[in-house]
Amino acid sequence: MSDPTFVTARVAGERGVADALQGLRQAGLSRESIEILSNVPLPEPVLGGPMKSTKLPVWTGAGLLIGLGLGVFFSIGTLFLYPVLVGGQPIRFAPPNLVIVYELTMFGIIVSTVSGFISETRLRPAARPYWRDVSLGAVYVVVEVPPDLVEARVRRALEEHGAEVVEAEEVLP
Repeated sequence: MSDPTFVTARVAGERGVADALQGLRQAGLSRESIEILSNVPLPEPVLGGPMKSTKLPVWTGAGLLIGLGLGVFFSIGTLFLYPVLVGGQPIRFAPPNLVIVYELTMFGIIVSTVSGFISETRLRPAARPYWRDVSLGAVYVVVEVPPDLVEARVRRALEEHGAEVVEAEEVLP
C-alpha cells in the first residue's frame, strides 16, 4: 500500500474554510478525508456539520466504572475477606472507606482519560502534514486525496474557492 497523498491549502478565516469545504464537497470528497488545522475551535456551521466523533467519553466512563469497582473492593471487600474483630469497634467504618473509593475512582478516570486521549490523537494510522503557522493564527485545509480522485481536481477545487495551495516543502516532519 502506498503512502497517502495530501493536498494542503491556506485559507483566510472562517469564511475561507466554509468556501473551501463547499468546493471540496462539490468535487466529490467526503468529510472524513478533510482536516482543518486552526489554533482556535471553529463552530459547527462553518465546518458544515458536527465535528468528528470521539470515543473519549467511553474511555472516561470505563475508567469511572473500573475505578469505582476497585475502590469498593479494596475498601469494603477486604473488610469482609479479612475481618479483624477488635472488642467494641465497628467492622465497617464509613469515612475512611469513602476516601479510598473516591481516590481510586478518580485514579481510574484520570488514567483511562489520558490513555484514551493518547489512543485518539497519537495512534492515528496516517501521519498528516502540519505547519508552524497554525500556532500563529493561520488556518489550513488538509485533504487526503482518495485513490479514485485526481490530485489536480482537488487543487483546482481549492483554488477556485479562494484557497492558496501550499507546496510540500513547507511541511513539518
